[in-house]
Parts: sequence; structure tokens; C-alpha cells
Amino acid sequence: MTAADLFDMALKAIPILLSFAAMIVAVIRTRRSEVDERFKAGSDRMDRHEARIARAEQTISGMPSKDDVHSIQLSIAEMSGSLNRMEAVIGGNAQIMQRLETIVSRHEDHLLNDRNRP
Repeated sequence: MTAADLFDMALKAIPILLSFAAMIVAVIRTRRSEVDERFKAGSDRMDRHEARIARAEQTISGMPSKDDVHSIQLSIAEMSGSLNRMEAVIGGNAQIMQRLETIVSRHEDHLLNDRNRP
């Protein structure tokens, strides 16, 4: 093999090597764009999750705490006791009113019956 043959063979191999190089570059760039698209999709999904978590945290922060609910329960228990005492007082007042109505009714009957007597 002479130098001219080697030179001729090298000239014929250059287009093949260039086409392989172009193919490798195309594969790498295609993969990179696919990775970028997947990364963008993942980033968008993470943004949506972050927004959902922020909304949930906002909702939870507005809810009453365990101590708040406990204080409400204590207040309701106090009100229940107060209502029971009020019920007893009102019941006593109703009995007093019944007795007063009976007394007034007797007085009316007595006065009306005395007028009718000559």
C-alpha cells in the first residue's frame, strides 16, 4: 500500500466518519431535549404540588387549635351549668306565680261572693 492509497482511503472514510459524528451529535441533542422536557414537566408538577401544599397550610392555619376547641368545650359546660340554674329559678318562679294566681283567684271569689250577699 502506498501513500496515495492511504490518502485515497482516508478521503473516502472522512464522509463516513462525519456522518457518524453527526448522528452521535443528533442523538445527544435529542436526548438532551427529551431530558429538558421531562425536567420542565417535573418542575411544573412540583410547582403545582407546592401551590396545593401552600393552600392546605393556609386552610389549616385558619382552623382552631386543640386548645381553642378545649376552651370552647369548657365554655359550653359553664353555659350548661348556668342554664340548669336558670331553669331551676324559672321553675321556682312558675310555682310562685301559680300560688299567686290561686290566691288572687280566691280573693276575687271572696270579694265577688260578698257583693252578691245582701
